[in-house]
Amino acid sequence: MNEQLVTQEENMPVGIGGDNLIQMAEQAEKRVDAIIRIKRAALKVTNERDWSNQNGNPYLEGSGSEKVARLFGISWSIDPPVITNNEDGHFSYTYKGYFSLGSATIEFEGSRGSDDGFFSRGDKLPPSEIDKNDVKKSALTNTIGNGVTRILGIRNLSWEDLKNAGLDIEKIKKIDYTKPEMSGEAKDLKTEISKMLSEMSGNDEKKIENLILKHTSFVSKDGKEVIGKTSLVGLSEKSIPVVYGKIKTAYEAWKGTENEPV
Repeated sequence: MNEQLVTQEENMPVGIGGDNLIQMAEQAEKRVDAIIRIKRAALKVTNERDWSNQNGNPYLEGSGSEKVARLFGISWSIDPPVITNNEDGHFSYTYKGYFSLGSATIEFEGSRGSDDGFFSRGDKLPPSEIDKNDVKKSALTNTIGNGVTRILGIRNLSWEDLKNAGLDIEKIKKIDYTKPEMSGEAKDLKTEISKMLSEMSGNDEKKIENLILKHTSFVSKDGKEVIGKTSLVGLSEKSIPVVYGKIKTAYEAWKGTENEPV
């Protein structure tokens, strides 16, 4: 029986012979060297203020993205944002960007939502307490930063990368998503608020909710009514003195009456 021997080389796809493999390997090595040089140059044009530490990872801010883009001649155009409103009142902004470097162009979508820990700092804030402009600007920064690094092929940068570029990572600001500890003064005011609400309402939970809602609702600068809270749990330290002042005024007025539950 005649057996036909098939060599390894004969099994190779057409166009991938020994010489071609060597050329491909050489080209691959050159590309790796180019990416390393690009990464080094991109990082060296930034400084510590162009970065932030978000959830333990380096994040390139808008100022850094613009510096890197100018260095390599990257251009981009951004579509108007798409706004998505969720059933719980939270919202998000999404941008689509088109980034060009030489003859190459890529698309990238970046978004941010009001329920992101970046804005609430660990506390589940209601959408009424989140600045829409902050969410919008952050979504745009996210789009540009990721678009620039993607077209250069330098995503997933590490702290070691930044160190090697001469950046002092100890000087990079840290974005803390955890809820800060409330001061003793704010806790005391919150306790006083609870006492006044309980007394005015006759300790009726529903009436307490209505009182909190009444004194935490307000009219914004653009004339729109902002619906308040029905619980003291979500009050920020900044808002507690304001709410305390309103409820203290209402309490003193109530004390001047027959002290009937409101």
